Parts: sequence; structure tokens; C-alpha cells
Amino acid sequence: EINSLISAHMAGLLLPSSILSSEEGEEGEKVTSELIELDQVVEHLVPHPGYKLLTCRMMPVVSEYSREFTNTAWEMLGKYSRQMLFQNSILDEKLIWSIKPRSELKTSNKRVSLNTCISNLVVCRGTGSRIPNVEEKFTVPDIYQKEKIKCMFGYSPTSFEKLDKSVFVLSNAEKNGDFLEQLIQDSWTKFQAKAFLYQYESFGLGSDWFNESFNILQKVDQDYRYISYSD
Repeated sequence: EINSLISAHMAGLLLPSSILSSEEGEEGEKVTSELIELDQVVEHLVPHPGYKLLTCRMMPVVSEYSREFTNTAWEMLGKYSRQMLFQNSILDEKLIWSIKPRSELKTSNKRVSLNTCISNLVVCRGTGSRIPNVEEKFTVPDIYQKEKIKCMFGYSPTSFEKLDKSVFVLSNAEKNGDFLEQLIQDSWTKFQAKAFLYQYESFGLGSDWFNESFNILQKVDQDYRYISYSD
């Protein structure tokens, strides 16, 4: 059901995970870990007060009864998660694999419409969670605004809900505004028809309040539309 799916997405991101870093010492490579704090996530994903819309994605999404028998590769999880981000899809179905970053196109035609990112948080949970196959998918400069890579990686060796491997992606990206645009259109239609308006007026929320709210939301939507043009 939808509530279970939403809670799984949120739990996969908010449960403890760590930033791993490697240092060369006299005894060889030493890996240190630092637990990711919520304020670090907020500061990373929302670097500007004008951009606060976040979208969450999870791979794989399988039924509770199939999880025990699901075994996927990290490379596949990273590949599908990134493609879902490119197409602003929350499902791993009907993905168009010809949509790629400019640097990965083999043809001379470099015009491609991607979901330009401001920042991403990628959390990998499961055995061998720190591998380059996932990291390299999200560290391509030309998928970010002004080609400045802004991606935080969190790792946890603990599996999530009987999934051997799982990837969660929380993104602040251009096409997050698509959801807001649809919300504005639907709400404006109802407002114009004065649907349920009398109920809000009884709480002091009249037409002026709604008009001001629509103006604020349209400004946010417009800001997201111009992310790719500010590169």
C-alpha cells in the first residue's frame, strides 16, 4: 500500500548511514567513517532558500514477499536510480536509455534534455555498499547546475527490510517543479470555481490569502524552470 511505500522511502534515507573516507598511512589505506547528521543533509541539499523541493527514489522496489529472494548488483541499482533521476520518474519502468549526459553521448549531437540537479544525496545499504559503480553514476559534472558536482554519499553495511542491496536517492533538481506545477493548476481550477472556499473563509482564509499563496508558489515553480538556463 502507498503508506508503506512512502515510509520505506523515508526510512531508507533517514536511518543512520555514514560518510566514508580513505587515508593512506604507514600501515596502508585506512578507512574512517563519520555518521551523517540531519543538519548536514539539509545544508547540502538546500544550499539556497529558493530551492526547497526534494524528490525521493528507491531501488529496488519489490513486494514484501519477494524481498527475501531478490538479489541485484550495485551497478544495476546505480544505473537504474540515475536514469530515474534523469527522466524525473519514481518508477523503474519505461525508462528511455538514450537519455544520457552530454559527456556520455557517442554522437555529435550533444543536445539532450536532462533533469539538471542542484544537489543529490545517495544512500547505499547492504553488503559491500561502498563501491565505485554507484558513485561514478552520480559524479558526472554535466548533470549538475554549472557542472559543479554536489553529491553526498551515505553508506551502511546493514541491509534494509530483507533487501540484500538497496539505493536511495534524495534530489533537489530542476524537474521537481513539475509536481508543483500540476498542483498549482489543479488548485487554481478549484479556486476559480470557488470549490470549498466557504470552508476556508470560516477560518479567515479568504481570496486575498489564496491569491498571495498562488503568487508565491508560481515564483518557486518559475525558479525551478530556469535552473538549467543558469548553467
